[in-house]
Amino acid sequence: MNDAIINKALASFVPALLLDLNGNLLSANDRARGLVQLPGGNAGKVHYDHLIGERTGIYWGALLASLQNGFKACVEFAGPGGQWTVWQLLSQDEYYVLLGQETAQPDKLFNHLPLGIQQFSVDGFPVKSNPLQREIWGPHHPIFIQPGYNILRDPVYRQIGLSQLFEEALATGRAVKKELLLRYQELAVGEAIRLSPCYYEATVFPAFNQQKEITELYLLLQEVTAQKLKLMSLEKSERLLDSVVEHLPIGYAQFDHHGFLRRINQYQREFLQVVPGGELDTYNVMSDPFARLYGFNEMIMTVISENRMIRKEIEVDFSLETTYTGLSQARWLDFTFFPLLDPIERKTIVVVLINDITDRKLEHYMRTELQRNTEQLHLFFDAVDMGYATLERDGRVNFMNRKAAQMAGVEIQPGCNIFDIVPEFRTPSPFLDRLAKAMKSTVSASFSSYFYKTDKWYDFLVTPMRDNTVSVFIRDITGSRKLQKELHRANSQLSKLNRNLLNQNQQLEDFAHITSHNLRAPIANLKALMQLHNHSDEEEEKIEYLGMLESVINKTDETLNDLVNVVQIRKETNIQQEPLSIESRLQYVSQVLMLEISQSGLRISTDLQDAPLIRFPRIYLDSILQNLITNAIRYRMPDKMPTLHFSSRKDNGMITLTAEDNGQGIDMHRFGSKLFGFRKTFHKNADARGIGLFITKTQVEAMGGSISAESAPGRGTKFIITFKTE
Repeated sequence: MNDAIINKALASFVPALLLDLNGNLLSANDRARGLVQLPGGNAGKVHYDHLIGERTGIYWGALLASLQNGFKACVEFAGPGGQWTVWQLLSQDEYYVLLGQETAQPDKLFNHLPLGIQQFSVDGFPVKSNPLQREIWGPHHPIFIQPGYNILRDPVYRQIGLSQLFEEALATGRAVKKELLLRYQELAVGEAIRLSPCYYEATVFPAFNQQKEITELYLLLQEVTAQKLKLMSLEKSERLLDSVVEHLPIGYAQFDHHGFLRRINQYQREFLQVVPGGELDTYNVMSDPFARLYGFNEMIMTVISENRMIRKEIEVDFSLETTYTGLSQARWLDFTFFPLLDPIERKTIVVVLINDITDRKLEHYMRTELQRNTEQLHLFFDAVDMGYATLERDGRVNFMNRKAAQMAGVEIQPGCNIFDIVPEFRTPSPFLDRLAKAMKSTVSASFSSYFYKTDKWYDFLVTPMRDNTVSVFIRDITGSRKLQKELHRANSQLSKLNRNLLNQNQQLEDFAHITSHNLRAPIANLKALMQLHNHSDEEEEKIEYLGMLESVINKTDETLNDLVNVVQIRKETNIQQEPLSIESRLQYVSQVLMLEISQSGLRISTDLQDAPLIRFPRIYLDSILQNLITNAIRYRMPDKMPTLHFSSRKDNGMITLTAEDNGQGIDMHRFGSKLFGFRKTFHKNADARGIGLFITKTQVEAMGGSISAESAPGRGTKFIITFKTE
């Protein structure tokens, strides 16, 4: 079959190539071999893409797609002798034939254009392209390798607007043009790879037949990357310049060669307080009376005519101008006029920089006045009863009045350094640190300091000056400090006396309440027994009543003694305190109560490592520990081995001592408020008097501490005592 086809082609002297369905070359006649430069021998194992596609940029997939879509599938290129041949793809049963036809170079211009050009069908299918266009697309572009590729349906080109150019050209019948970012290329920058944009000017134009119908579309691509990047750089520079001008910290104005205002920046607008509705767009410095008053028109004409810069400081009274500005005061302004050449109109324009120097002028005036009055000020400071000195930041003296020199105790000349001359300034001290810090600060600082060698208090005020020096004011406050100290001592004693009086008043109230409460019943009993005794006729009854009277009197005496002890504790607020070891005092009390502890079987344990010492009256601490131990013995559970655990800790500047037993406990809901009351008992214990915890509470509170308890019936009791650390 192959030979028959080839022989048929040979018979007609037509160059012919036979290919299979995948584009592999099966056979070629001699004429075709010469045109495609196919070596002799077996033609197999050669693919169309390698033989023709790489040479023309039209690969097998694109050529086959054109044929399958009903278009004329052609490709053309020059042979070894420069002769151009058009090859047309035809289908023959299960094979494809490429038939060549030599031409008289009809597409020479097409292929040698200095820009990319590609022909498309009106439906958007590619037909042919010149070498430069194929180079622009690249060998792996879908237009060459994707069967049935259509540029109108390419999503990428629709996004950037290329596909729309084809549609517009079809719709209008005219050429359309647009700059497009068509692709990116990789550039090596050192060891890195950077993507660089490639811009092209794309032109799509239609071709017509004799009936003025569009038969095909052409795409022209011309790279404009360099021009585009240059334009973008210029636009960026212009935007940057505009931004710089707008944000200049001085005024900026621009006038054309006729004197019309072309531009004014935001700073100058705000400075001038431009009146709303002011016609700045039509403002002309040559004709404005206010500008002519200060000679601005003449200066601009001089700059233009002589092409030189002019700088001048002028005091401008803006109260004379109300048309364009809301500024109604005189200001000193520094004007700089300089010429520039307009790059477009090639005319000279004048740029004016306006700097408000009013503050600088005022500062210069003030500095002059300050210098003029320096000697008078020095005379004044010599006359005041206060030390005064002006110093450099490093301690060098500019001026020191007589009072300050007397306070320093040494002779100090201008130019000397106080840190080298004054003896107190040579040794590091808190005062020296404060002075050095104040002299480096940018804000005023005041502090007081005591000098023990002279027994003097001085008050210092260090103030920074505009010329980067510091002024130091020194005031002798020794007398007032001593008065303050005496007043503080008197106030402290008065406060202490007042607290003692309040405490004694409270004690008297408590004593009166306790006395009335605890003596009312015994006295009533005494009165009743006396009445019974007096009205009894039986001698035995009288003797019995007298015995009862003796018992009541003894108990009343006991109560009175307890009250006296309580009052004595509350009075002794100045009782001597001393550092005590809790463990040592506990051992001492345990030895005193050794018999009771042994008989009860009480086991005492301790954990006093966190806070082993307290400052407290020894007699009070022994009493407290004794009451806690006797309490644990007296109210122990009959069926348990009694235990008592002491622990101490430091907590928020206080020392907390806890004593926890496993005794009978108490119902805190019922009796908690009365637990530390005078003569309050809550168990049927013959030894209970209700005075121990009351005495303990009194002793703790007399020293500024507190006591509380946690308990429940049958679960023991935990006493928490807080001691002051000072």
